[in-house]
Amino acid sequence: MTLYERCYGSIVRYAWRRVGPDQAEDIASETFTIAWRRIADIPSDHELPWLYSVARNVIANSARREQRDRELNDALSVEPESDHADAVTSRQIAISVLRGLSDKDRELARLAAWECLSSREISIVLGCSHAAVHIRLHRLRKRLEKLFDDHQGEGTD
Repeated sequence: MTLYERCYGSIVRYAWRRVGPDQAEDIASETFTIAWRRIADIPSDHELPWLYSVARNVIANSARREQRDRELNDALSVEPESDHADAVTSRQIAISVLRGLSDKDRELARLAAWECLSSREISIVLGCSHAAVHIRLHRLRKRLEKLFDDHQGEGTD
């Protein structure tokens, strides 16, 4: 009997109790896809607990993805600006400001704003201390405020 045959039902039931029947089979499928890729990592005497751990992570990743999707949909459903020209100008200013940043600052901004990572998560991605990221984010925000203010001032002259 294969690992899949021995454990699939248990993993589906585990997922079903946590996410409901609509997503349970998708979670189980993703769990066994990961198991297939990492077959050498599965402890032979603890197969099911290992699969439960993978399923737990798949569920957590799915929940984070759904939360980001909801936030994005909420952001996109904001009323459009009444004046299209103002919207275009604002977008051009934002692009110009972002292009004016260093590569390191652009990456930091992307991780914080687009990927919605916490400063602790960013520190892991960048391989530096949490304190360093906190300081860099603070400085980046100040720099962005100044750059936006400078661009706004140019438009009123």
